Amino acid sequence: MNEQATNVEWKETGVLEQIADVADKRIICLYGGSSSSKTISALQYLTTWCLEYPEPLIVTIVGESIPVLKKSVIRDWQRVVMRGTFDRKKYNKLELTYSFDNGSVIQFVPADDESRFLGPRQDFTLIDEAYVVSKSIFDQVEIRTRRQILLTWNPVSPFWGTRLEDERDDVAVIHATYKVNPYVEQSIIDSLERRANTDPNFYRVYVLGKYGSVEGLVFRPGTNWAKCDAMPPLDERKRTVYVVDFGFTHDPTFVGELCYSDGQFWVDELVYKPGMFNTDIHDIIKLNELGGSVLSGTETMTHETLKSVRTRTEVVADSAEPKSIAEMKGMGLNCIPSVKGPDSVKFGINTMKEFRINVTKSSLNIIKEFRNYSWQKDKHGEFTETPVDNWNHAIDGIRYGVTHIRRKPNYGKYAVS
Repeated sequence: MNEQATNVEWKETGVLEQIADVADKRIICLYGGSSSSKTISALQYLTTWCLEYPEPLIVTIVGESIPVLKKSVIRDWQRVVMRGTFDRKKYNKLELTYSFDNGSVIQFVPADDESRFLGPRQDFTLIDEAYVVSKSIFDQVEIRTRRQILLTWNPVSPFWGTRLEDERDDVAVIHATYKVNPYVEQSIIDSLERRANTDPNFYRVYVLGKYGSVEGLVFRPGTNWAKCDAMPPLDERKRTVYVVDFGFTHDPTFVGELCYSDGQFWVDELVYKPGMFNTDIHDIIKLNELGGSVLSGTETMTHETLKSVRTRTEVVADSAEPKSIAEMKGMGLNCIPSVKGPDSVKFGINTMKEFRINVTKSSLNIIKEFRNYSWQKDKHGEFTETPVDNWNHAIDGIRYGVTHIRRKPNYGKYAVS
């Protein structure tokens, strides 16, 4: 397989070379740190099969959900693996399939419904971020995959995939870090190493790519928070605010829509990235408020046009940046500062825990933060009541909004109780 040529030009990763060395194994496990090219390498390997094998193949790519597939796996496959050769006419957006000229097909399948895996068969399967996919889905995949299965994951903590090498002799395990990824940008490396200075577990898992253990999670999945398909309809909401946690050079800016409905909070991620100016934040909120309106055809509303739109929905932003809040007020946003004081973080966390927080499946960074936000340990190794200052950009924004609504329960028509 490693001798086959491909019409797609790409930089071969160190991980891709290792996959070729163990291509005779039934199962190949790829684990390691963030930006270590695990998924890119697996996609390169499988795409090569699709392009060069003389008979049509079926390749199934499994991801946690459709939003995860679209925002990460499919995007990376189109941008990096298929760059310059991706043909939109061959891609079925509805079925999430891509058909090659030789009859081979790559299909992207979400793992949020086990029944999807009870019938179809395929030649190859890739399960991305396998630690969030159930063992029962893997079992169904294995009995229906004719040739080979690849698994990728960050070593957050042991799960069913980490035991495979000990349980059977047809498994190969490959470990990687960002140092073998020719595509990783220096800004990403700087961000990884900077965050590692404040969180030993982050350094171990996401930089070194070694097994850690996210102990002492602040918010428990299924109890304090859970994934949901979408935000409630507007007529079912009692309160809605936008929440903003500012960042720029290294830290991302987080903007989200938060609402209270039926005794619970619901949140949707609108943006989570560095380099955001206040004008960008303003435009994102205004466009979301208008339902992503456009002027005509494909012409998107300009910043100047959006400035003329006045909205009543409150925007609760980090009070540490009063200048930014004043600027957004001047652009027509009802922007107010978050309330901070002694023990405000602890108070805000406890307030959030009074309610179930539903996170839309498309809010990938919020989900990642909830899965990693943990308490600090003291010198004796005991957990304290102070969270680690990491994995908290979205959570801080959500905290501002939840605390604000609880402090002003009678704002508007309804009360939060």
